[in-house]
Amino acid sequence: MNNGLDSRRLKNIVSSLPTILYISILFYIPIIILLAISFTPPRKFIVEWVFTIENYISIFTNPIYYRILLNTIWIVLAATFMLIVIGFPIAYYLARVNRGLGAKILYFLIIPVEVNYLIRVYAWKVILGENGFLNLLLISIGLVEKPLTIFFYSWIAVVIVLIHEWLPYVIVPFYVNLVGIKDELYDAAMDLGASRLQIFRTVTLPLVKPAILTIVFLVTIPSLGEFAIPYLVGGQSGLMLGVLIDRYLSGFQLAIGAALSFFLLVITLALSLVMIKIFGYEALYSR
Repeated sequence: MNNGLDSRRLKNIVSSLPTILYISILFYIPIIILLAISFTPPRKFIVEWVFTIENYISIFTNPIYYRILLNTIWIVLAATFMLIVIGFPIAYYLARVNRGLGAKILYFLIIPVEVNYLIRVYAWKVILGENGFLNLLLISIGLVEKPLTIFFYSWIAVVIVLIHEWLPYVIVPFYVNLVGIKDELYDAAMDLGASRLQIFRTVTLPLVKPAILTIVFLVTIPSLGEFAIPYLVGGQSGLMLGVLIDRYLSGFQLAIGAALSFFLLVITLALSLVMIKIFGYEALYSR
């Protein structure tokens, strides 16, 4: 019996080797290389294999990095909050109010994702620019007399474009969770005299916690490393850590770029653990 069990375990290990090798080559080995480079002196164009913590000392002592990090966190949290505020009512309407057309409308919400990412960002440059569609519309209806500059090359522009970019990824998790809630739960809550607010707080909100955790992993964490959107529409007030990392790496300052990348990786891991602690590990496997 033990021989049969050992044989089965050996087969499982052997069958898992391609997956382990694939993940190691594409994920773990690059991270190890990134970590090793981050502990080398900050040289341009070359990697000098001498151990130093100079890059990390610079990260923790240079106020510029603090300001950009706080700016990154603020932009991402603002975008995530607005995405939830906008995405949840849409998902609720599709899943609970208009179920007949809900799934069909959902397809139309997902279609824009198929358009090239950079094309969508450049389209927003045209819309939000000083002489863009938004300013022309505001002037034509008499709300402003001259073009507004707050919508372009600012953190507000970054938040707007992030909302457009990630909204389908917020609506879908909410929709999946909301459509699975049985009507009997709402009927029972109403029979017991619960108000709409109480039903939302005691029935709906606990059952959509897996969706919120999914949104954190699908939207919030990837947004922390965003560089194309803040680079194209952010300006100085919309500068994010991803732009800074891209500038260092594209300028062949690999050591400091690797240190900032690994620093951002640690932040995302810490955020992941905090969210799992808040919502519970079982939410990862809940519908």
